[in-house]
Amino acid sequence: MPIILLKHGDIKQNISDLVGTITWSGSKNEVSRTLQFEVLHPKHDYYAPRVQPKLGDIIQLLTDDGSEIFRGKVFYSEQVSEQGTIQVTCYDDAIRLSKSKGTFNFKNATAESIARRVCEEINLQVGELAPTSIPQKMIVQGGGLYQTLTDAYKGASLQNGKRYLPIMMQGRLNVIEVGAIVIDYVLNDAINIISSSFTESADSIINKVKIYDENDKFLDEVGNKESMNLFGIFQDTYTKEKDKQARAVATNMLKSVEYSVDVTAIGNVKCITGFNIKVEDSTTGVVGVFEISSDTHTWSNGQYEVNLQLIYKG
Repeated sequence: MPIILLKHGDIKQNISDLVGTITWSGSKNEVSRTLQFEVLHPKHDYYAPRVQPKLGDIIQLLTDDGSEIFRGKVFYSEQVSEQGTIQVTCYDDAIRLSKSKGTFNFKNATAESIARRVCEEINLQVGELAPTSIPQKMIVQGGGLYQTLTDAYKGASLQNGKRYLPIMMQGRLNVIEVGAIVIDYVLNDAINIISSSFTESADSIINKVKIYDENDKFLDEVGNKESMNLFGIFQDTYTKEKDKQARAVATNMLKSVEYSVDVTAIGNVKCITGFNIKVEDSTTGVVGVFEISSDTHTWSNGQYEVNLQLIYKG
């Protein structure tokens, strides 16, 4: 079982022995990672050790060798008297980006410089920010800070074809390039996969993009002929922007068939959203490198399992 440390003011204590089921999770659709656990709090046993996490208390989740994998604050607690437990929910500091707004006028600013400025607005510490070196112009009036940060990186993504994800590590906001890191843990049905399913979907296909100027005059188009022959035309449009390569942006708007895997496996803390992982599953016939789009880690009754949503775009 992992270690849970509770910090209230200047007092820090290890509450691991009083904690039952632990769930640590994140996904590409959620701003912050979440930690949920239950704490033993017997109502009538006055001799039992007691601890009651308060809203705003700092919680750290560590591996059994002391490596930190989560740092956040208590945002919700529910005392269940008949069970003699307290249900606790914590979020990392990225939640502050989603709950805060600001006004900015960025000129020739890269996504990484915009991210740094946004974090300065709420005194959020910054770690490593994926470099783009692509200057952008953004005017934000009372916009959400997280949306501002992700819009900046999306602007770069449309030009270089890369994708980015903000993630908190050791109390600092980092932005990683999605899929740039393949973790050294292979999902294999003969070794660590407990169950799995494989899905193919063409629901999000865009196989043709027409390019127009600001006066709605047609300029150019890009497309995937193989996809159009197979599915018919699924079309989007793009209005050329100053200082952006129109064909590059339009090409990055194309979307192909998406392959996804839902897998439950023996747990490993390296399996988190934004990283890639190798899969060797003879049951579904899936072999390849997939992106982790969501992860849920559960420790319960001495067992550690992880459920992963994996995607691969063909």
